[in-house]
Amino acid sequence: MTMDQQSGGMDATKQDSNNNNTNESRETDADADADADAGSCGPRPTIREVLACQTSSWYSTFSNIVPLLNKNDNNGENDNDNNNNDNQIKLRKNITIKSVIISGQELLTIAPTFEKYLLYDGVKLPHDATKLSSCAGYSSNREVTFDSDDEDAGWGAGESDSEVEGSDSDSLEEKEEINFHFPQLNQKIMDILNKGNHNKGKGKASFGNDGVVPKLNWSAPRDSIWINEGTLKCHTPGDIYLLLKSSDFITYDILYNSLKGCSDYNDNLMTLFPPLELTLKKWCNLNPCQEFRCFIRRDELLCVSQRQHSVHYPYLITQSQTTSQTQTQIENYVMDIYIDKKDRIWILDFNPWSTNTDSLLYDWNELTSMDNDDDHDEDRIRITEAGGSQVKPDPLSSYRAPIDTVNLASMTQNGNDSKQFEEFMKLCQKRPTYWEDNDEDSE
Repeated sequence: MTMDQQSGGMDATKQDSNNNNTNESRETDADADADADAGSCGPRPTIREVLACQTSSWYSTFSNIVPLLNKNDNNGENDNDNNNNDNQIKLRKNITIKSVIISGQELLTIAPTFEKYLLYDGVKLPHDATKLSSCAGYSSNREVTFDSDDEDAGWGAGESDSEVEGSDSDSLEEKEEINFHFPQLNQKIMDILNKGNHNKGKGKASFGNDGVVPKLNWSAPRDSIWINEGTLKCHTPGDIYLLLKSSDFITYDILYNSLKGCSDYNDNLMTLFPPLELTLKKWCNLNPCQEFRCFIRRDELLCVSQRQHSVHYPYLITQSQTTSQTQTQIENYVMDIYIDKKDRIWILDFNPWSTNTDSLLYDWNELTSMDNDDDHDEDRIRITEAGGSQVKPDPLSSYRAPIDTVNLASMTQNGNDSKQFEEFMKLCQKRPTYWEDNDEDSE
């Protein structure tokens, strides 16, 4: 079982499940959500706390760890006991997933209209970035290439600039805005993806064959994985653009709604908000039952929740005591971690201590009323139990179907005429695939 929530980031828990693909409705819903959060009960973070959760704010700290640390440090004094291997703790070089961060300043330089593209209505891939790994003919073992004349293996292929539909009243400026083109960003992404292929056999981490997971300042496009074969795994620039462009979570980041809900927010601070940054994390095949969310307050671990609360894993019950003894040190954050088979902890992400962050198997009233000194060890770790009320529906399930399908299905359930739904499904009949349509060319 794979786990694609390795780069979750800020949880837009208040967003409307009936998402609209138009940018105008997205912005309206997100603004309404921010207003709702501001008036709801529960903790509200400061702008400083939210900014500290950006990947660029914490990644370098946990990806460059001192290799060796003595258990008994006598202020530099030599001690034979300290030279023993038993009295030394070997620390890993990093305790987070390998990532490459394209900074906000660099992104503005090489792709100044990138934010405008992500907010632009509709879903169309930029010029020269239409190749998708989910399309027929793609192989993850080959190097990603850049060829402006080869656009027959991608989504939206064959559509030239002159073929963009529009009314006679469309201005030239409007047509130019539709055809976004990011040659420098494309090359930057391909260099990152191909890094693993170039360094193969040299002892360096591979990105190219494993793929990457895209993320903006706080969020990964977890709500749009349905359009990428149910995964965040990307092998081409087109994969990355498609996931980001189709995600309401990403729009939430772009509109800075996580900052607008802060306790010390005011409109005058908008100009101080950081530019968008793009993080590409190495894709890892994580076991979802080993991912946990840690709630930390006043420098102490308050409680832990199983991250995927829609599934019951029986053997987690026997492991919960071991997990509770794990040492974590972080201040006033919610931290997502992964525990591998060797009981090593990997930091996946940070979230603010805020109602915008999904509390999973707890609720925020519980969390804010808990005291670190309370004797509640038996409730410090919550996992879903078989047949228990703690098993909850997947919060992303509402994003896994087009909004038209959801609306039509709702009409049918409410006793309305089902013919509209049947007619819609006829339009969705499977068409011949590329290789079925070109049997004469197959070898």
